Amino acid sequence: MNKSRVDPVRNEYFYSVLNVPTTASANEIRERYRALSVIFHPDKQRGERTKDTAAVEFLEIQRAYEVLSDPFLREVYDFLGEDALKNPWPAELRSQSVEQIRAHLRRWRIDRSQEVFDHLIRPRGTVTCGIDASTLFARSDDLDYDSRGILARFCGVWVSQFAIRHSVTKVLNEKTNVKFTSHLGLGSRNDLLSRNNLMGTIRHQFSPRLALEATAHFLDPHLVVAKASYEDNDNTLNCRVHFIPAFWNLLPPASTVSFSRRLFRHASTVGSVAWTFSPLSMGSFEFDIHSPQPFDFSSPENYVHFTDRMNADFTNKPGSVSGFGVGLRAWSCGFQLSGLNSCIKTEWSIWFFELSLRFKAGLEIGFRQLAYLVTATWTNTNTAISTSFGVSTKGLIIRFELEYLHQKWILPITLSTVRNQTLEFFSAVLPSTALLLGYHFVLKPRRQLQRSLYFGKAERLLKEENSQLKRRIDDTVGLLSETAKRHMQKEKSRGGLVILSAKYGPEMDVKNLTIDVTVPVQALVHNSQVHVPGHRTKAGIQGFYDPAPASPKLLRVRYLFRDRQHYAEIPDYVPVVLPLPDHLVN
Repeated sequence: MNKSRVDPVRNEYFYSVLNVPTTASANEIRERYRALSVIFHPDKQRGERTKDTAAVEFLEIQRAYEVLSDPFLREVYDFLGEDALKNPWPAELRSQSVEQIRAHLRRWRIDRSQEVFDHLIRPRGTVTCGIDASTLFARSDDLDYDSRGILARFCGVWVSQFAIRHSVTKVLNEKTNVKFTSHLGLGSRNDLLSRNNLMGTIRHQFSPRLALEATAHFLDPHLVVAKASYEDNDNTLNCRVHFIPAFWNLLPPASTVSFSRRLFRHASTVGSVAWTFSPLSMGSFEFDIHSPQPFDFSSPENYVHFTDRMNADFTNKPGSVSGFGVGLRAWSCGFQLSGLNSCIKTEWSIWFFELSLRFKAGLEIGFRQLAYLVTATWTNTNTAISTSFGVSTKGLIIRFELEYLHQKWILPITLSTVRNQTLEFFSAVLPSTALLLGYHFVLKPRRQLQRSLYFGKAERLLKEENSQLKRRIDDTVGLLSETAKRHMQKEKSRGGLVILSAKYGPEMDVKNLTIDVTVPVQALVHNSQVHVPGHRTKAGIQGFYDPAPASPKLLRVRYLFRDRQHYAEIPDYVPVVLPLPDHLVN
């Protein structure tokens, strides 16, 4: 499009093409378009050169009119500019009010600007504020006489840890990026990795399988970390080395080597081993087995193993009623050998994709301690909220995390430094109760609203867009009706299989989304039997169609066999076999 003649704000260019103000009415735009079309229509030109020029101008005029004459596209153009017209906007937006459309466009613009900013430098930040509130819950016998009062207990609460970590990443090319990280913290200074420092990291992806990474700490103690990783479809190998250049001749570098491999060809179970060497402490050896298992109980499609639903977008699908139908459960177990720190550990987690909710529980048994941790996490596109409580030799710690736009705030609170079974019980019960209430009053109504919106949208699309398809289906049923009638008369005469009614539609019996397939099913009857193979949708059978894509569906059949009534509800991906004794209606 030639824009050299006008250089105003981009979203006023189409108005310039038609030479109308931005406040022009639909009639003014239409009249101006007709006037310009008469002048620049290619068929009205005589010379070839003039015709080519007129064709370019006419296409430009036509494009401007297509946008400005459409109320929805005009709102998009006015608010976001020409580039936004290429975006695949939801069809239901067109039926909303102007205020609702503008609110949606405003949110889209904010999200888009955040995506651009995040892609540019990838800012990541973490703020950790640890609080020791053990004096609030300590037994009176464990406190001094002067510290037993309520005010004294509150005065004993203090900030035990405070740290800020922030990083930005710049992509240099498709294989190389650099990251700069700053860390500022108040707390223990015994750990070299937790001291205040500025760090720079460069990572280069030599191939899809091999990557190298190096990190340098610019402040004392000038630690250098080098890492190499190799990964293919079944194996992963990582090597990590820490060293301080000034002490290179005195101390060998601390090293960690880990290797993991998928153990079975047709399963996702992964086994991993890791060995760590440190010149200042005893090394360690770790072994772990991790097995994730996707599940789908929202529909009989789990009759077929669908692992691609793990990454599905459930905002555009009805999903299960409860929200617990689709997810991923995983378990892991292993051990660590490291002197007195040796232990056996296990972990179990379950992730409900429809609710964006994840639960995790871990147990560790060692020579020095028995520790366990329970975590619940809820996430959406830009936000994550997590709460957990754990018991170890450090006492009882409850931890809250909030993440928004890759900025994380962590609040660990130490409730007790010694074992306190009563406190541990309430620390588990109170968050669990809050979670149950949140599911009942927030997440579950949200799922129900999402399902009703999905089915409402499916009904509208069925009315608006499927008129041609419905005509074709009606014609198909008409072609099958003679065959079905002949089969029915033959079966009636010998007391065979007679289809009284057959309905095909969503598992939830949505009236406007359920289609009558009595004639097509009767046409399938042969020698008093119907057989339709499974492992595929029935929407392809002549006379059938899919009234609600992505929704689990049922075939509901009422039929007579030997003059006795039968009824069956058959999931979409399950074979159809009629008649069966189990279908007999008492």
